[in-house]
Amino acid sequence: MKKFYLLYHVYEFAESKEMKHLGLYSSLKNAEKAKERYCKLSGFSEYPEKCFCISEFTPDTDVQWSEGFVSSDKIIEDFRNLTIILNEMAGINHTPENSWQDDNYYYVLCEISALRYRTDDISELAEYIRKMFADYMKIEINSEICTITAEKILRSSI
Repeated sequence: MKKFYLLYHVYEFAESKEMKHLGLYSSLKNAEKAKERYCKLSGFSEYPEKCFCISEFTPDTDVQWSEGFVSSDKIIEDFRNLTIILNEMAGINHTPENSWQDDNYYYVLCEISALRYRTDDISELAEYIRKMFADYMKIEINSEICTITAEKILRSSI
C-alpha cells in the first residue's frame, strides 16, 4: 500500500511546544530533500536538525483519536475520583485537592491514571498500584487490597 510522509518542525517556545506542518510527500526521499531545504531557511536554521520530524502515514487509515477524546473537565473529574479511591485504599484522610499538594503522591496518581487509560487488566493495574505506593510513598499495600482497588478504578467512569 502507498505511504505518505509528513514533514514537520517541533520546538519549545515560551514553555510550550510549537509545531509547524511543512509538507506531505509521496516518498521518504522527497521528505528528506524538503527537510534539507527547510534547514537552510530563516528561522528554521536557528534550531537543531532534530527539531525536524518525518512521520509515515498510510492513506485511508485512522491515525489518532479513533475512539474520540475526553474534555479537560472530564479528565479532572476522573482524576478526582481516582484520588478518592486511592486515598480510601491508603487511609489518607485528605480532600483530593489537598492530596495533590504532596509531590510524590501527585506523581503516583498521575502514573496510575496514565496506566488506567492504557489497560483494562486488573492484575497489571493492581501490581502497579502496589509498586508505586511502595516505591514512592513508602507504603506497603496488601496485594488483595490493591486488586480490589484496581477493580473499583476499572468499574468507575475513569
